[in-house]
Amino acid sequence: MTTRLAQGAVRASHTLRAFARSRTFAFASLATLLSCCSAPAAHAVNTSASSNGYGMFVDLNALSVVNLDVGPLPVGVNGVAPAPYANSDTVLNVNVSTSVPVVATATATAGSVTATAASNVNGGLGSRTTSASGGVVGAGVNAVTLPVLPPGITLLGINGTLSSTAQVAGDFGSLVATGTTTIQSLGLTISGIPVNLSAYVNVPIAPNTSVNLAALGIANASLILNEQVVAGDQSSISVNAFHLNVNVANSIVAQVILGHSQAQMTAVAIPEPATVGMATVGMVGAVAAARRRTRRGA
Repeated sequence: MTTRLAQGAVRASHTLRAFARSRTFAFASLATLLSCCSAPAAHAVNTSASSNGYGMFVDLNALSVVNLDVGPLPVGVNGVAPAPYANSDTVLNVNVSTSVPVVATATATAGSVTATAASNVNGGLGSRTTSASGGVVGAGVNAVTLPVLPPGITLLGINGTLSSTAQVAGDFGSLVATGTTTIQSLGLTISGIPVNLSAYVNVPIAPNTSVNLAALGIANASLILNEQVVAGDQSSISVNAFHLNVNVANSIVAQVILGHSQAQMTAVAIPEPATVGMATVGMVGAVAAARRRTRRGA
């Protein structure tokens, strides 16, 4: 009797130890799996990118009869990656005009408009950069009435030399978007009212600087300098050095953008091979332990 009891106690002890080992292995396997899933990836691939730029865009209507549409200029300066690219273009001596006799005339001129777009994204590992720029030298946008007895009224007058840049650089989880605007000269008149913009010439300009046109008696108009739209994850940025919207009924309706640039980049994480292997081992171990328990229960 004593011998049978001792043998039963030994078998029970062996069973408990086997059960403990299987549970311990299962928990260890699960812990390995979870640690692999939560571990940061050591590498990343910048899978795609795009960028574009232009120097001048004008969409203008004066007195409901004179229409002027220019640009974007230069046309088609953009790129899409993978496959690195570096594109640029310059248009010289821009001169576009339209008029209705004895009513109004509208013109858009520039000494030069330039744009660039570039990226070194090739689908490989590591940090990459995507960028663009747009600028104009000696820009002039004008809409003037032509009464029988001059002078006429300047419905819209813009002149300036300015540019912008946009860039996204980095890797997965560490992308950084940056934009800049440079204004070397700038003048503006709306509905015969001059707007003094000298405070923004040859100085750093904060992103999305709004000029208070209403304070000058110019209603239904907005002007933003160094306009920037940035994605929350820093994967894209769009910059306009000068963005004017005017909507004065029966007088002047216009949208003018000078110095536009835009850049975008997408990156994804690539796990380390060792991390993938550990995760596989953990998964196999957890499944094997679960099967043993199922067979034992059956």
